[in-house]
Amino acid sequence: MTHWTIEPLPLHSFVAPGPEVLFQRGFGEMIDMVIYAFVLRREGVTVLVDTGLPADYTALNAAIRSRKGPRAGFHQSGSRLVERAIAPHAIVLTSFGPYAVGGLAEFPRVPVHASARGLADLAMPEEPALLHPIPAAARHVLAEAVPFNGESAPFPGLKLIETGVHHPASAAIVVETEAGRVAIADPVFIRRNVIDGTALGAAEHAAGWHGMMRRLASCADSIIPIHDPDPTPLRRDLWHSSFEAV
Repeated sequence: MTHWTIEPLPLHSFVAPGPEVLFQRGFGEMIDMVIYAFVLRREGVTVLVDTGLPADYTALNAAIRSRKGPRAGFHQSGSRLVERAIAPHAIVLTSFGPYAVGGLAEFPRVPVHASARGLADLAMPEEPALLHPIPAAARHVLAEAVPFNGESAPFPGLKLIETGVHHPASAAIVVETEAGRVAIADPVFIRRNVIDGTALGAAEHAAGWHGMMRRLASCADSIIPIHDPDPTPLRRDLWHSSFEAV
């Protein structure tokens, strides 16, 4: 079987307060991070993982800076995703955050795979106070999304997993590559989360984060933390010892 390749595309840079990234850690620290889209390719099939921010994110930046300080906010890295001549056969969403759904409307008629729990949360929020505002254009696309419940394999060598933990719509994808099975998961922001065994700070369920990591350890050989400036897959032997596969 031909393996998939993974191409990380950096779209925006930003900083986040330490405790947002590292559970009860990083006080007084601002952590450098990156918004990516990931292009997966295999035998003429292209799958796009996440779609970046909307074209105009001025209001989003203003809101973020009002809460997190003047250093916060997103900065564009190179050309926008829609300008990069990518023609995906499918889109997979790891969350419904603005960094994942912002460019959905720029890929019309492309099937979108999204968490069933996340889609249900849009219709009837589990906790209205925590619901992400989603642009009308993206919400229209999500209304036609293909839901996956628990686990799904829309293509050979790709496994989608509902994770929750960060948001109801949070998900992971496990990709079979020549170098082994590589996971990309919305609730795993940076390499320090994995190496130090420290849960995501902005988690709806911090204890569940550790369970998610053990689950990923059972089906992945490495992981790409979804916002780390270094998108090199982090090998399983470098993960914290608490993530023994179950």
